[in-house]
Amino acid sequence: MKQGIIKITQRMLDKSIIDANKSVIEFAKDHLPVNYEDIGNGEKISIEAIFEDGSDSEIRLYRRPRGDRLLSIKHLRKRAKAGDTVSLSAPFYTGHANYHIMIGVVS
Repeated sequence: MKQGIIKITQRMLDKSIIDANKSVIEFAKDHLPVNYEDIGNGEKISIEAIFEDGSDSEIRLYRRPRGDRLLSIKHLRKRAKAGDTVSLSAPFYTGHANYHIMIGVVS
């Protein structure tokens, strides 16, 4: 199973902005209904997500007006610290029509 892997920095936690690295871009392209090529500059797309313990979250994929590919993860500050690794796993069906991404945090 392909995953998006992010090594968390303090800046990412402070600003709630994460640069989408190659693994995240490929993960979105392979597993999500919308990928970065579908998102226009200045646009944001929200996708429901959950942490491994079942807590709700949301991942926002977006592009700055100049085209930078970014994401943010709702409630990440409560779950992760600088130096942790966050994994995004393939979406799964939860009984309703929403896609979910599983978010894992490893210290």
